[in-house]
Amino acid sequence: MHPCLPVSLHNLLTHLRGHLLARVHRRLADLALPLLAALLVGIGSHLPAQAQGADPAADWRSAETPHFRVHYRGEQRPQAERVALAAERAFVRIQRALDWTPGGRIELAVYSEFDGANGWSTPLPYNLVGAFLAPPEGELLDNSPWLDLLLTHELVHSLHLDKVAGAPGFLRGVLGRTLWSFPNLFQPSWALEGLAVYHEGGQDGGVDAAAALGRGRLYGPDFEAWLRAEQARGFIRLSELNADGRALPLSKAYLYGGYFFDFLARRYGREAVGRFVSNYSDNLLPRFHSNPRAATGKAMDVLWEEFLRDLNRQVDERNRTRRSQAEVTGQPLGAPAVLALPSVVGLGNGHTLAVVNDGVERSRLVEFDTRGREKTLGPLLPSARLDSAANGELLITQADLCRRHYLAFDLYRWDHQAGEARRLTECAHLLRAVWSGRRVLALQLDAGRTRLVSLDLSPPGGLPQLLYAPPEGVDLVDLVALPGGLRVAFVQRQGGDWRLQELALDAAGAQPVTRLRVDAPLHSLRLGRDEPGSGTPSLEFIAARDGGSEVWRLSGERLQRLTHSHTGTVTHSGSQSAAGLATVQIAPGGHRLSRLTDPTALETLPLGPDRRWQVSGRGWATPPSASSASSPSSVSTSSSRSTPPPAPTLAPEATSLLGADRPYSALASLRPRSWWPLLSADRGLNGYGASIYGSDALRWHQYALALQWAPSQQELFGTAEVLWLDQHAIALNRQLRTLAWSASRSGDIPLLYERHTQLQWLSMLPLQKRLQQRVWLGGGLALDHVDLQETEDYSATPARRTLRNDRLAALLLDVDRRSSNWWSEGPNEGWRGTLLYETYRPFLSEADRSAGTGWNGELLRADLRGYLPLPAVLGRGVLAARFTEVRSSQRTRPYQLGGASDPQLQFGTVLNSRDIALRGYQGNEAALQGRSARVASLEWRQPLADLDRHAMVPPLGINRLSAALFIDAGRAWTPGAAPLADAPAYHRGVGLELLAELKLAYSIGLQARLGWARALDEPRGSIGYLQVGRPF
Repeated sequence: MHPCLPVSLHNLLTHLRGHLLARVHRRLADLALPLLAALLVGIGSHLPAQAQGADPAADWRSAETPHFRVHYRGEQRPQAERVALAAERAFVRIQRALDWTPGGRIELAVYSEFDGANGWSTPLPYNLVGAFLAPPEGELLDNSPWLDLLLTHELVHSLHLDKVAGAPGFLRGVLGRTLWSFPNLFQPSWALEGLAVYHEGGQDGGVDAAAALGRGRLYGPDFEAWLRAEQARGFIRLSELNADGRALPLSKAYLYGGYFFDFLARRYGREAVGRFVSNYSDNLLPRFHSNPRAATGKAMDVLWEEFLRDLNRQVDERNRTRRSQAEVTGQPLGAPAVLALPSVVGLGNGHTLAVVNDGVERSRLVEFDTRGREKTLGPLLPSARLDSAANGELLITQADLCRRHYLAFDLYRWDHQAGEARRLTECAHLLRAVWSGRRVLALQLDAGRTRLVSLDLSPPGGLPQLLYAPPEGVDLVDLVALPGGLRVAFVQRQGGDWRLQELALDAAGAQPVTRLRVDAPLHSLRLGRDEPGSGTPSLEFIAARDGGSEVWRLSGERLQRLTHSHTGTVTHSGSQSAAGLATVQIAPGGHRLSRLTDPTALETLPLGPDRRWQVSGRGWATPPSASSASSPSSVSTSSSRSTPPPAPTLAPEATSLLGADRPYSALASLRPRSWWPLLSADRGLNGYGASIYGSDALRWHQYALALQWAPSQQELFGTAEVLWLDQHAIALNRQLRTLAWSASRSGDIPLLYERHTQLQWLSMLPLQKRLQQRVWLGGGLALDHVDLQETEDYSATPARRTLRNDRLAALLLDVDRRSSNWWSEGPNEGWRGTLLYETYRPFLSEADRSAGTGWNGELLRADLRGYLPLPAVLGRGVLAARFTEVRSSQRTRPYQLGGASDPQLQFGTVLNSRDIALRGYQGNEAALQGRSARVASLEWRQPLADLDRHAMVPPLGINRLSAALFIDAGRAWTPGAAPLADAPAYHRGVGLELLAELKLAYSIGLQARLGWARALDEPRGSIGYLQVGRPF
């Protein structure tokens, strides 16, 4: 009987469940916080450094509203109040729209540890929402109050995923919140994200008002730009979108999903959206293909083609004028399209610097000379933002991990001689920074609030000095230092009120002066080329008008448009330097970099005395309605603003909904919310039990229990696992296996069985946590005990005999410098080294010591893995190598080489593990057994195709298919023992593996590795195998 799963199957199910639960963490920008994924990970593994959470050193408090239990840091009560108000506003709307009320309060955690605008939602083990206080940027910049958009999006997920009826509802009523009672989890990500995007702009006035008010990404310029790029490339097929693979844009699930639900509402009526959701909520098995029939009379594939035809007409109509004009973006620089170009800057020598992320290797700083030739200067983090002084000194802000629990933007200076960025601050939360003479001006984030500060870098390390704090609810978006160092210009916004303002730095108590007011997003503020007689410095920025974003210049009392693209411009360098104006546009397949050497005005608009610029034609010009289903929407090209529908009259808003606070208690949310029956049978040794799991709202404590009782032998067996603070793990595992039995008419009767008990504890202390380097120091204990137990049917006096009694202590050092990227074949740069020391000595009994029996030795195992990206001419391949060395002294349990799976390299640290993979060999050869060992591997890993297809009937899919050629070599020996006769010094194996990224029910990812290996030394032979995950 195997009531506790063998290692390979246990890790398989852990991988499946972890992947699905990680997928539940819906993010506005496609990031993910780990929740229960770590709960069942092989004991001893630790979360990657990128997995951050609530800082346990902070004073966390809890308070309640009518529908939420809010958890926040005590000093951030005002921010928690605003989050609670936004959550309650959103809850009422979404409850009505989805016709669903979840049972009990939703747990709502408020985070300030991350310098990124984001959030997530999960229904497991209970409804839990995470909200990040950082203000929005990029495609999230719109006219919505940020917290309203964020909470609307995440609560759509929360109520959508929680909604249930029919058989799944009965299952939840009996077993609680078990995974399989959430049918809406098992559908394509575009359906989940699309529903949230469709609703996210509907704050005041609902989705009807969102278009005219410019709220939500569905009505924003970035999504419009991506639509134009997608149309130029060809809209994505349904099977490819269902697979949610590596094709761009990164936000394709949000993009296509949002426009699909808008189409559904316009073509078939608003109620069709509700029926689409309700129909799927009673599925015991995924039935996505037939789900729309009740609402539309059509299957999903037919409806999708109708949607794409409608989308094509919409894009054509809205962009006819834009495409009738030739693009004015300048000379292309670098590749036609790359994954991301987050920042560009011009230099005084006419060169352009850009942060380039090609999606394969690490982000890097690239210099383009006046002829467009490029030179890589060195690596940067993907979030890097640049600013250059007149003397060419380069200032960088980029986000990295700090103080264990934070992801913060800090200040760096580029070291030209070393070719790398030198850190100047630590956890300073500086989102943007610019030179102002010899000091630096920066936008600092403080628990969701932005403020203007200055720093003196001579010497570095001084505290930021506050210059200006905007009113409550106002965000600072970008800044630029004006010539002379005595003034600064910045963009601030409150909802749909965007202002470009100037502030004098040499006057105490000075207040900002408004130079421009806009009713649409304005960002990427830079210095422009001054025009004679303007009187004030020219400022250049990106503004959205007529459904597209372009570079505009404010020169005196005039606005001038400098670029025209057929998609949209997302960032630029400013034209002040001799390098001209470098711009980044959305393009089919990513982003492209261009440079205008002499930008001139394509359009000029005068500013009135009130300095207001009213922008029209943002995104969809017509609110979605059934009447507009068959006719494409049109876009106004005039400069007059369309009149939005009136918003509903709201009662005066409460200033506080939070009740009295109390210290955060993990016990309040730790109880299990579901159970699952367990039954097992093994030749008369039958077990009956259940499994449960739980976690607290801040994910500091996680546990899983799967216990069974064997009444015939009065035995308790199963597993118990606990994870604390993502650093300390304890796992207890007991298995029973029948070895001898007798048959009778009433069934088998066990006579002799094996009792296998394992206990492992491992604690990991992070010595350093950076995105590019993680260093952990750990320690732990392990027990591995095997008894042979007779039953009363075997003997009147049943005996017990101990077959194994391993007890050891361990120390671990782990250094991880690996990295990967969007299109890379797994880790493709850097290395990881692990040093594991294990000793049996502290637990050797006096009897064994006297008799010279038992394990009394110690061993040291070193694992090193390295990855090198291959040249572009060879595709996106990677050369991967690993080296394992084990040295032992005295008596230790021997190692066995062979097989194609090494838990230590694939699933994390496992104490007292004595298996090392050596492909081509079975893993039972005596010549490959010893107390010391050495194994090396070399692989050429090559992606073959990103197939990205997911069928609906049955719901199975595949993303990437890749291959690996490998050679392994290894030997095992026992110090002091004579080697076996005729045994080679090393056993070698070669072979080929295919790795398929499979997807089950749209949600569960699985890497299946099919391999063939040939042993080149005795015993020669070939072996085929099927494993999960890469070998290392």
